[in-house]
Amino acid sequence: MLLFLITLFLLYTTLKILLELVEIKFIKNEMKNEPVILEKEAFLEAGNIAVVNKKFDIISLIFEFFITVCWLSFGLKFLYNAFVTDGLIMQNLLFVMSYIVISAVLSLPFDIYAKFIKDKKFGFSTIDAKTFIKDLLKTFALTIVFGSLFVWLLLLCIDFLGEFWWFWAAVLSFVIILLINFIYPTIIAPLFNKMKKLENDDLSASIEDLMRKCGFKSSGIFSIDASKRDNRLNAYFGGLGATKRVVLFDTLIQKLTKDEILAVLGHELGHFKHKDIVKNIIFSAILIFVMFFIFGNLPNSVFEAVGVAKSGGSVIVLLMILSTFLSFIITPLQSFLSRANEFAADKFGADVKDNKDMISALKKLGEQNRAFPKSHKVYSAFYHSHPTLYERICELEKDGKNDSI
Repeated sequence: MLLFLITLFLLYTTLKILLELVEIKFIKNEMKNEPVILEKEAFLEAGNIAVVNKKFDIISLIFEFFITVCWLSFGLKFLYNAFVTDGLIMQNLLFVMSYIVISAVLSLPFDIYAKFIKDKKFGFSTIDAKTFIKDLLKTFALTIVFGSLFVWLLLLCIDFLGEFWWFWAAVLSFVIILLINFIYPTIIAPLFNKMKKLENDDLSASIEDLMRKCGFKSSGIFSIDASKRDNRLNAYFGGLGATKRVVLFDTLIQKLTKDEILAVLGHELGHFKHKDIVKNIIFSAILIFVMFFIFGNLPNSVFEAVGVAKSGGSVIVLLMILSTFLSFIITPLQSFLSRANEFAADKFGADVKDNKDMISALKKLGEQNRAFPKSHKVYSAFYHSHPTLYERICELEKDGKNDSI
């Protein structure tokens, strides 16, 4: 069984690496052709950045495979024996949290390299060591406090709710996810970014008017100091119910015109009008229940293969390790549904504002974020939750022509 699990991870890693290599080859070939969407210099720069990122992803995948093999071969057995002697909930909790913390520490060098070397080289990352360390400590504290609470509740489900514990654990997980979404913009996000009411009264009034037309109620329009970490542009609608708020990155406000910002927000409002958020919640709920059903009924041979007893802690850790397979399998379907939603949201954004403003906003986002505008169809089918920049703009231009006929 251990050999089977390692082989499964080897095939999984190999397939992901092959997809990265396919994308690298595609981008390099496209860079030889006439540029699309972006000017030639920006097009080539975006291509080079994409290739570097893909190579970094390949190295990360190889490292993850090596670490996973270590965990399965001897790491889990060593950690389990170190903490779980009597099968008590507290012992299992320490086992799970130790696994989470060690995994995070092992991946830390890649995060440091990405932020302080790779992304700084391309002019994306603006983070300094002080901010990075503060973020790290805050994330660690949140993980220890709330992660431990969540794991403890899962362990209670496993130990006390009988054969169908997985069902109640899935319900619990779904409720926790909804709760996190509810509190994120008002409690979690402000821990990392200074969030303040949008000071541009003209822009704020225009956004309010746009939301009113779309029937969207929010608790306010805010800007965050994203530029202290990164130069990329973004905006989002965060929260659920009474905590819903509009959040604009300061980089977006600086780089886009008012009409372009309204077009971007019109796109986000399109997701609201089309009930994409509700659809995503339902999809996530189904995925969570399937995941807990599968991994809640793993045979004893899986646990024996990695040298641990079947207990609440070992079930949770193996769920975290093996769920990558389920995620990979479901990703193409999830990406397909998401891309369809994005096309519809683009059209809505163009309709509530102006087609030209939507296209202009997308072009600026591509230029500032230096996103390569095209992707191999197979790679895109697996990974892209959004259509490529080229596909989105072509679709908008086609709609614009049809509207003018």
